[in-house]
Amino acid sequence: MLSFLYVELNCFAIAVLLAIYLNIRRYINKYLLDQKIYLPLIYVNALILALDAAMWLLDGLPGLVTHIAFSMFTTAYYILNPFICVMWYLYADFYIFRSYARLNRRMLPVMIPALVNLALSVASNITGTLFSIDAQNVYRRGPYFLILVSISFGYLIYSMLFTLAHRRKIQAKDFLMLLLLPLLPLAGAVVQVLHFGLSLIWILSTLSTLIIFINFQNVELDTDHLTGLYNRRQLDSYLHAKSQSAGTKAVAGVMIDINNFKRINDGYGHDEGDRALAHVADILKRTFRENDFVARFGGDEFVAILEMNDKSGLEPALARLKANLAQFNEKKLAPYEISLSVGYDFYPAEGAEPSEFIKNIDRLMYEQKKKLREAEAKQLTIEN
Repeated sequence: MLSFLYVELNCFAIAVLLAIYLNIRRYINKYLLDQKIYLPLIYVNALILALDAAMWLLDGLPGLVTHIAFSMFTTAYYILNPFICVMWYLYADFYIFRSYARLNRRMLPVMIPALVNLALSVASNITGTLFSIDAQNVYRRGPYFLILVSISFGYLIYSMLFTLAHRRKIQAKDFLMLLLLPLLPLAGAVVQVLHFGLSLIWILSTLSTLIIFINFQNVELDTDHLTGLYNRRQLDSYLHAKSQSAGTKAVAGVMIDINNFKRINDGYGHDEGDRALAHVADILKRTFRENDFVARFGGDEFVAILEMNDKSGLEPALARLKANLAQFNEKKLAPYEISLSVGYDFYPAEGAEPSEFIKNIDRLMYEQKKKLREAEAKQLTIEN
């Protein structure tokens, strides 16, 4: 009877995860990178719940086919336990630092304990190290079951300590969310280890996943609905994290403004003005890389933040912007040509004030805009 109760709970949790997935996929785009990291959490959580339900159903059922299936499901279940725990850490790391490059550097060393567990899980079908399934198809923990527990607990505890260590880099509400996410499955895991037969960890992990989803419901607060880019609020948060992070990479800021935007609004209407903003956003999406941060700063201004190995990486990006803008105008996709003014500079150093950096690239952009206006006025004078 208890088995069917847990199967029903797992099925309910899977249904919750499916509902989350169907809703969250509407928001997934390359400028919402933390959500892309979140999706694998949903997949793995749902798979573990399905495996757990299958194990409850097969436990004690006779037959060779049952034994083979039970062994396969249990092996997969044991393999995935630490993997989902390390994914909680990876999500926290990216949420705080917003850097794919950092994740790529840390991925292999972080995954080593999980890979050790993978090897032990596969071997347990012969050695019974972590688990065993006897001739009556009854599941039992192995003598070294605590290796799995230690690795999984280690990831969850490390994720919490990591969040605590970097609490100054994130806002208070984000800090509490990131701290709570691994705490719930950790609490479930403690109960499950102490009381064999209880199954709570993945139900509580689903609850953590639901908490993130609720947080994503505030996506409208972080993105510009017209362009799909980040907004000023998210830009401030991103720059705050960058200003607190030590690193050897160069960080560049590019301020972009649409020239003569008022003429577009006055001459073609505000609907066409909105389309012009969307056109520029599309140009920027094609120009900058997936891990670059692009936001609508306000009005007809945009900001791109680029992280690169050295300062020489900025010139190719600016060249792409110029080429993509020229291509748009050549195709005559709008009844007017779009012209942009651009100001750019490199972030001075760790600890520098983000607002001063924004003011600087904004000033450089307006200097270019002033030069363009003077050139247009001079050309108009010559023609007259």
